[in-house]
Amino acid sequence: MIPVWCWGESAWNSFFIAAMARYGVSMNSTFLVNSSAHKYGDQPFDKYIEARENTVVALLTTGEGWHNYHHVFPWDYSTSELGYTFNLTKVFIDVMAMIGLAHDLKTANPNAIKDRKLKSGDGTRVNLNENKHN
Repeated sequence: MIPVWCWGESAWNSFFIAAMARYGVSMNSTFLVNSSAHKYGDQPFDKYIEARENTVVALLTTGEGWHNYHHVFPWDYSTSELGYTFNLTKVFIDVMAMIGLAHDLKTANPNAIKDRKLKSGDGTRVNLNENKHN
């Protein structure tokens, strides 16, 4: 109702654009995680599994495109070694932790990340700064 009250938009346009289009875009972005992030991108942590790192998906889903990392280190709340780079979900969780609404956040050990890259990765992103806690 905000577009109707504040901008004089019709109720039908408000419903189809502000509600249905937003829902459609967000759902399709979510579906990209399990389709594109399993088909396109690099595999810096484990080249033997289907999950991949996909920057486009990470941008559209505020950080969920770092899928290879997520499958290798599923307990890490940040789902990425990249800190806040293309990862607004990590920003949100860290803010919630600062105000006391999130706690016991688990992360992967930086040495384990580096070792896994060298052991089974595809050779991409090996030379990145290994400090993931930006």
